[in-house]
Amino acid sequence: IIQSDVPATYLSTGKMMALHEYVQGGGCYIMVGGENSFGNGGYYQTPIERLLPVRFDLEKNKRQPTVAMVMVIDRSGSMSGMKIRLAREAAIATVGLLGARDLVGVVAFDHRAQVAVELTPAANRSRIEQLISRIESDGGTEIVPALELGNEMLCDARAKVKHMILLSDGQAGRDRLEEVLQAAASCGITISVVGIGSDVDRGMLELIKERSQGRSYYTVDPNDLPRIFTKEASQVARPPLVDEPISVKIMKPATFLRGIDIEKAPYLLGYVPTKIKPQADLILASDLFGDPILARWNVGLGKAIAFTSDIKPRWSRPWIEGWAQGFQKFWAALIRDSMRIQRTEEYTMSTSTLDRSVHVTVDAVGDNAGWRNQLESFLEVQPFGGRTMQKPVLRQTAPGRYETKFNLPDHGAFLLSSKHYCNPQLAAAAGITCPGPDCPCDNRMLLGESYASVSFAYPRELKLVQPPGEMCVKNPHTCRGLMLLQQLSEQTGGLSLSEEGRNKLYAPGTRVEPVYTERWPVVLWPFFILFILDLLLRRVRIFGFARELKVD
Repeated sequence: IIQSDVPATYLSTGKMMALHEYVQGGGCYIMVGGENSFGNGGYYQTPIERLLPVRFDLEKNKRQPTVAMVMVIDRSGSMSGMKIRLAREAAIATVGLLGARDLVGVVAFDHRAQVAVELTPAANRSRIEQLISRIESDGGTEIVPALELGNEMLCDARAKVKHMILLSDGQAGRDRLEEVLQAAASCGITISVVGIGSDVDRGMLELIKERSQGRSYYTVDPNDLPRIFTKEASQVARPPLVDEPISVKIMKPATFLRGIDIEKAPYLLGYVPTKIKPQADLILASDLFGDPILARWNVGLGKAIAFTSDIKPRWSRPWIEGWAQGFQKFWAALIRDSMRIQRTEEYTMSTSTLDRSVHVTVDAVGDNAGWRNQLESFLEVQPFGGRTMQKPVLRQTAPGRYETKFNLPDHGAFLLSSKHYCNPQLAAAAGITCPGPDCPCDNRMLLGESYASVSFAYPRELKLVQPPGEMCVKNPHTCRGLMLLQQLSEQTGGLSLSEEGRNKLYAPGTRVEPVYTERWPVVLWPFFILFILDLLLRRVRIFGFARELKVD
């Protein structure tokens, strides 16, 4: 898999984890540079950064401008649960991208704005993270007062770059918005906006972005928030792209470079700065700063490769136009060297289901029609479009047969994939001498794979019903039930989910934001007061005397 100049916002966490598992299983992943790759693309602290042989957390040099950044986070009732949790994670990840001399602050808002973190140096990371983790959801949505508070924090800050990131998921009033945006512009403050959910006021957010020369991001998946925030922070605070001619030098000989005179290649016009990880192989580096241009390492049974320049005319034009034959040979040799050399066998997988219980059977028959015994077999259960949820172990029950049972975690369709490894230790435990003529392999290696799919149907009551008129003819009992539901909705002021009712339900202006209020103090305080009075009556003399009990 070759990924060229693709931002992290295009990949969900599930897809990133799938890439990680693909490489561990023997595949190859190559990330190619560009303005939307590596740290600049928002991949900081993601599964992709952990997968690649380079890291993105670069230290700022003294020539780079100091940044003052305020994150303005919506904490209204509609942000409860996963949204506010991931918003906190996104803010914390953003702090990690800032330099020690940079300033960071946080404003949390619902129907009123409040400073959650005063503008402070990013070096105080632990304290900042503690304060961010205390942000909870409650109340309505008022954006303008929050922007005004952000302006007050940034306007007098001693920083060359002053930036705000606004996160919201709802509608808000626009009173005094123009005045607040003009004040931000006069202080040199730029504002980028992040909208989450389908009810967000895009018109207002786009107006804020355009008037303040920022950027805009929209998503319906809260899991995208950390990647969006880190991508935006990278655009503002991270070291810029290297946009100047550099030559590459060989740091470690590689077999695929034989026959390619890489040191006579023309210069490249730029790259994305990164740092090599320990134990990774640095093949090519920049002659200017020594930064990685080509690095690789092994991940499980596969390889991960980083090429920090691009394969497009922006940076690779001299290679494409002036060194076309060498450019083609270089990439052909790199890809050929990275491909799987070993061809795995494919074994038959069969499944049987009873409700959510699944029984999986794999018959491991080799290419020579012989049974594959003593294999180390693992099964992965993955919902379509999601990340792996379970990893049951397949155990051998007969010659060449491996079985397991497990329960599906939820309703829906699931992909089952199993990998079967030849392990000489298992063969030795079964009494087979390794190495030897009967030993299936000398080293642990991937021998075969199996695939199947299963589904756990949703309850029958969720099945799409027929139109009421047709249903009344076929099933009068159901018709009476629908009439009863319609009466309930009419008498309680609700809506029936007919086509007209659905249109009214989701019409603009009908959105209700839940507001959660704690009621336990109202009940607890009277009991607490009565408890104190009871203690006083028992322990303290009232009016100078105590009642004496007479015992007959």
